[in-house]
Amino acid sequence: MQLRKEVLVLFTRYDGRTIWFHWLVALLVPLQWAMAQVIDWFRQGTPRVDARSVHISVGLLIGVLLALRIIWRMTRGRVLPPADRGAMQFLAKSLHYTLYGLLIVSVLIGVFLVYVRGDSFFGFFTVPAFDPGNKALRHDIGELHSTIATIVLILAAFHASAGLVHHYLWRDGVLRRMLPARD
Repeated sequence: MQLRKEVLVLFTRYDGRTIWFHWLVALLVPLQWAMAQVIDWFRQGTPRVDARSVHISVGLLIGVLLALRIIWRMTRGRVLPPADRGAMQFLAKSLHYTLYGLLIVSVLIGVFLVYVRGDSFFGFFTVPAFDPGNKALRHDIGELHSTIATIVLILAAFHASAGLVHHYLWRDGVLRRMLPARD
């Protein structure tokens, strides 16, 4: 009976790498958003350059993790049967694809913002500004990046809330599919 339970858990839980990618991105996204909210609190010069450089580095890390997660999912990641049917399945799948899409767009716009602004990276090198005198473009791209990041955070909160509803109200095991296995 114990072996059957372990086999059942194996096929009802995502693989370790998928779970690791999920929770690392889930941790970094709100951290990244919060970091963006306080960058301008840093003093002009090195402190602000360093804060922005950390933000850029974490954004690039999110982009790399997202790319690796998508590649892993398409090639070797465990695909589980849908937890729900009908409208709930459609909503869940739509939310996942929207989160992936908006995260990709946010990272790409963030990279473009570095070029528009001409950021220094920890003082080691400076990315030349795309159009140095165009403050309106810099502002508009920054606002777009910020808006998309906020939408990602809101959708991620909705996604997390749905997981908690599944776990605590419906008790259907959906959240456990993405939790690390306890040996």
